[in-house]
Amino acid sequence: MDKMMEMFLHPANYSISLNLAVLLVIGLYLVFTGPLRKRFPDSEPPSIRQLSYFLTAALIFYFSLGSPMEMIGHELFSIHMVQMSLLFIVMPPFLLMGLPGWMVAPVFRLKGVGNLAKVLVHPVFATFFFNGMIWLYHLPWVFDRLMEVPALHTGARALLLIGGVAMWFSVLCPVPEMDKMSELKKMGYLYANGMLLTPACIMIAFSDTPFFALFHEQSQMFPILTPLHDQQLGGVLMKIIQEIVYVGVIVYIFFFQWVRKEREKDRLEAEESAGNHPVSQPVSESL
Repeated sequence: MDKMMEMFLHPANYSISLNLAVLLVIGLYLVFTGPLRKRFPDSEPPSIRQLSYFLTAALIFYFSLGSPMEMIGHELFSIHMVQMSLLFIVMPPFLLMGLPGWMVAPVFRLKGVGNLAKVLVHPVFATFFFNGMIWLYHLPWVFDRLMEVPALHTGARALLLIGGVAMWFSVLCPVPEMDKMSELKKMGYLYANGMLLTPACIMIAFSDTPFFALFHEQSQMFPILTPLHDQQLGGVLMKIIQEIVYVGVIVYIFFFQWVRKEREKDRLEAEESAGNHPVSQPVSESL
């Protein structure tokens, strides 16, 4: 553990190029939501909360890929699974909550790209695409091949990231006119996604033999766990992180969206009811 902490504390173990890329993306976000915002009709400046969500997403992305976690993830399968969970389960909700609707909506109006984007974010397609990619990625022969060819691994990660964002889109849709799923359906949707991910986690967590060639031998750098225990811990950690995030978002949907909408509905009904009451006119008394 001391060796791991040393790696995180050493500046040379952080990716400067990815750091610059993330800073560039943050800069573009600030420019488009600032000086260039007037080019978008009906645009509004992002709230402090939206900005904090976007910055959190950028920080999670950099920590997952630009920190020593990337290197340690090639030594310990459990850390690799934490990295996967952060990138594809934890980060997308923050990204979607940090993007203003007026910035996202034009993507769906682009020729060709817009139609593809609509297919990707369709709840049924997104559910099977994302969870199917997770399953495919963790098939031993696929995983081993991806780890042997960096370009393939990068491509697989890109597809998983797209799938993660697409899966979360229907739940935390930043475009109001596309937010058609009721709160109850959103909760059911997340429950279904959790159930589809569970078998993959169970397969990894309860295996009695190491699956993946990269992690067949005990790490010389971090001789903390046996390969089998490391693999089992990885499956458990991914499921725990997924449950925490999904339940957290369900609580957010219920308390911060459903309750708010119900209160707004009650308020409008009360105002409408009050407006339908005839206003009594004072009768002047004759003197």
